Order: sequence, then structure tokens, then C-alpha cells
Amino acid sequence: MSNISQFNSKETIQAKACEWVAAIDRGISAEETVQLQHWLAANPSNQKMLFDMASLWDDMSVMHALQGLVTYQPRKKVRTASSRKWLAAAALIAVSVTGALSWNMLPSIQPEEAVASVSQDSATNVGEQKTVLLADGSKVFLNTDSQIRVNFFPGFRQIELLKGEAHFDVAHDPARPFTVFAGDSSVTAVGTAFNMEYTQGKAFELVVTEGKVRVSQQTVSDATTSAQRNRAPLPIELEGVMVFAGEQALINKSVSARTALTQSEIAQSLAWQDGQIVFTGQELTKALDEISRYTRVKFVIDDKRIVDTRIAGYFRVGDINGLLAALQNSFDIQSYKDSEQNIHLHRADSAI
Repeated sequence: MSNISQFNSKETIQAKACEWVAAIDRGISAEETVQLQHWLAANPSNQKMLFDMASLWDDMSVMHALQGLVTYQPRKKVRTASSRKWLAAAALIAVSVTGALSWNMLPSIQPEEAVASVSQDSATNVGEQKTVLLADGSKVFLNTDSQIRVNFFPGFRQIELLKGEAHFDVAHDPARPFTVFAGDSSVTAVGTAFNMEYTQGKAFELVVTEGKVRVSQQTVSDATTSAQRNRAPLPIELEGVMVFAGEQALINKSVSARTALTQSEIAQSLAWQDGQIVFTGQELTKALDEISRYTRVKFVIDDKRIVDTRIAGYFRVGDINGLLAALQNSFDIQSYKDSEQNIHLHRADSAI
């Protein structure tokens, strides 16, 4: 627990109290205990709210632990099923550092029905990259111009890759499969790490960096029905194609032949996480397509003789000047900007 400060509104006090209850439930350290004491002393309302939220938690050990930390004795409250569900959802939301989760009072769950306890949308702009911490402890690193939608059900973690590229580092939880949907297919893991990138249309490239995943032909709408029945999603119930650590595959309803990657090749495919783009002999047009993902600058090839030029090297994301200098020094390709700031490329001896 960090950055504990005084909060004055009821909503923020309530959110922080839920965060502390979740921390106590998992077991807080001596340092966190000191921070908790400081937070309690900062505002008289903090202590009351903490006990109110602890009384709703569906585990009396939290209340016992809390009574050992402070002397405040709250009045007894009637604990309802709906209030326990609300606090569980609120606590999960509070521990996320992204601040992008929405608070919802959950209704009573009827038989054969469930609602998402945590929902979250995250996106990046062109040229932006960021790490998103999910409520279960999983981490998602979003590349430029990417978007995900997260819905966590009681027995199922559902993520949609709506566009772009993302690397998933999945928190181990065998009881709640972690499934990412993209196009007409899905990738399911229990505790592993993998990278997914849309290539064209509904096709995406999959690189597994740790563990293994199961690929199935399934859209998010197929799994929602299973999730609402609080059952495991289809990728666990149906046969799929297993892809293992160190393998790459193209997914477009079916799985292409899997390719074994060397450690160097894996590092190159994930170089974007370090702010780099690596080219190993790609044609100029393909290299420019990749670079264009990170900038709104448009490239125009005016000289057909340079189309098949093979590009190799490391380039910083968004470093257009460095790219143009490399093209001129290594490939004799010159450039100029037009009135709309588009960059035109041509051979030095071109008549353009």
C-alpha cells in the first residue's frame, strides 16, 4: 500500500477503506500496518468507514484482524448477500492502480445468472504505450493505438483485444480461466505470458513467451452465455490447438503452422516494449507500415525503384528523423516534406 493520504469525500474514503479491507484479507506487512494507522488518524471518518466496510466482508477473520489493530467498536450491522457482493467488487476495483475501473452496485445474482464483477476499458493513442494492471494482478502492456475491454466474472476472466497489440502477463488462477478474444478466435491461459497483434482484418499474430495457451475458434458472444451461467468458457470445454512457449502462429479462424522462435527472434518481436522497432530485411513498404503505427506522419514513395529496398536495423519508436537519416546514409534514399507535412521518399538521383 502506498501513497496513502487524507481523503475528504465519502466516496474516496469508502474506496480507500475497501482497499484496506482487501489488503487485510490477504495479510498486510508491518510497513503497511504503519501506513494504515496513519490513514486512520488522518480523519475520524476513516476509522468508522473501515469498520463499516469490514463488516460487509464475507470473512469474519478480516474483522478479527482489524479489531486487533484498532480499538474502535462499530455497531453491529445486518450483512446482506448483495452488500457482500458489492464490497467484493469494490475492493477488487480499489486495488487496481489504473484508476480506469467503474464502480457498480451489484444486484443479487439469481440462479443460472451472473454479472461481471469488474469491468474495465483501456486504450492508447497513436505513439502511446502503457502498462495496465488488472484487478486480478495480471498485467497488460498496450502498444500504440490499441484497445482492450475487460470483464471479470466469478469463474471466468474475459478480455477483448479490440484493436492493436498487447502483451499479457497472466496471474495464475486455475479456477478462473483467462481468455482473450480477437476476431473470430480466442486464446485461453491459466498462468502464462503471450503477445497478440492484429495483422489484417480479424487475423492476429500470437507469440507465446511463457507457459502454453489454447487457441479456439470462438467469438466473445459465444463465451458470454457460458460466463453468465458461471461455467468455464468454451476454450476449456472444446478441443483447441495448443501453442507453447517459444512458438509463433497466425490465427485467422484456424491456426497456421506453428513456428519455433529463437530467444533472439522473441526479443525482436517484443522489442516494442523497450521502445524499439527491429527490422531484419523487411521491404521498405512493410517497414514504413510498421513505423506508421507509432506516428500520424504519412509516408509517400515517389520512386518505384526503392519499393523493394530491404531494411535492417534498430530504430527508436517515433524517431522519424533517425529513420530518415538511416535511409539516406545506408540506402541513398532522400526525403522531403510537402505542405501537408507528408514525407516523400525517393532515390538521390531521381528527377523528382
